[in-house]
Amino acid sequence: MENVMDLLYMLNYVQGTAHILLAYFSINAFIPLRKHWIPKLLALLPLWYIVPLPIYLDDPWNISLALLGFGACIFVFYSGKWEKKLAAILIFYPLIVTVNYLQFNVSSDLFFAFSHAPSPVHDQAGRLINWTTGMERMSTVTYFLSNTAQVLFWVGVLLFMRKYKRQIASEDIGRRTWLIADFMMLVPTMAIFTTILFVTQANYIVYPLCVVIVLGAFVSVLLVAYMSRSEQTAREAQRLARQFAYYEEKLKAEEKVRGLYHDMKNHLLLLERQDSQEARRMAADLRRQIADYEDYVHTGNDFLDIILRDKARVAKENRIDFSAAVCFAQGGFLDPMDISTIFGNALDNALEASLALEPERRLVTVKADCVRDMLSIVIENNCLSDRAGYDKTSKGDGFLHGFGIRNIKKTVEKYDGQCLINQENGFFRMKLLLPLP
Repeated sequence: MENVMDLLYMLNYVQGTAHILLAYFSINAFIPLRKHWIPKLLALLPLWYIVPLPIYLDDPWNISLALLGFGACIFVFYSGKWEKKLAAILIFYPLIVTVNYLQFNVSSDLFFAFSHAPSPVHDQAGRLINWTTGMERMSTVTYFLSNTAQVLFWVGVLLFMRKYKRQIASEDIGRRTWLIADFMMLVPTMAIFTTILFVTQANYIVYPLCVVIVLGAFVSVLLVAYMSRSEQTAREAQRLARQFAYYEEKLKAEEKVRGLYHDMKNHLLLLERQDSQEARRMAADLRRQIADYEDYVHTGNDFLDIILRDKARVAKENRIDFSAAVCFAQGGFLDPMDISTIFGNALDNALEASLALEPERRLVTVKADCVRDMLSIVIENNCLSDRAGYDKTSKGDGFLHGFGIRNIKKTVEKYDGQCLINQENGFFRMKLLLPLP
């Protein structure tokens, strides 16, 4: 029997350590520690004393020490907004106090109710002198069971925190929202603090409040996760609204251009009726440009010629070696606007990447050919080897830019094709495969 008691004493120590570590990791799941390893280690020291601190009724010292020590630990060793730190205190402080109160008092009430043991009396050496051996053993077993219950409880808290860790860790929650949540979480903290501080009657009077406080802590975490999701949804809605407004402006601009084009023919009639040779020459030139525009809109190959000529001009102006070998005879199945999307965006990206290099490394190559039943388009260029992901724009305005490769992929998928991209060692290669109809 003595061996069993020794084992229980050892297990009580192990459970106490596990209880502290589980609380430590649960808090870390809600609010992150500072990145350096020293705060991560030092944060354990105050928690090692605060987390297992015994809490009894009419105990101002322990209840106040737990609040001050835990608050200082969160603000010193943890990172994040002060509003979130305050929320961590208002969630975990009442949870720690309540669980400790329940462990020490419920186990004590149950032990004395079943063992009928008198209040313990110790001699000068600290040994019990008024308990039998059976009472001491029953006390050890009761304490072991209460420790087991607390460890299981903190396992549940840790699993619960990790389930909502991603939402809790979000930085999208605004200060005003955090403050509203903090004021709501202040209620259970004040309730358990004042109750334990001023109530001096039987322990069981506080038990219903403790259950409510524990449930309130879980509800507070759910509230934070819900606020995070709501803020993310609101921000996404704002982003989509801005994007929608941008496209509306683009449509209005396009409509204005089309209106000018429509009226241009009427303006030409007026120019042609003028007697001056200069006016007639200007009218003829405008008619030629309008005719070219109409032809290019309806002819895929000519539309591609425009793009290649324009990009070749830009390349020449910026000392970029631009080589294009395009066999596009069977590419007429592509919509002209899709040709513009594919070649326009791909060549813009290639030219932009080349401008970031030394002149001797500036090279852009365009190849297109029909291989079996596939149209193969390959665009290659040198680029910075340390450049960020190719799907991210290098321009300052990340809202209006960065759509090029995404639009290319969507256009290729429209024709059941594939877009293969490879970037390594300062070389970028995009290969498009489109099945011929």
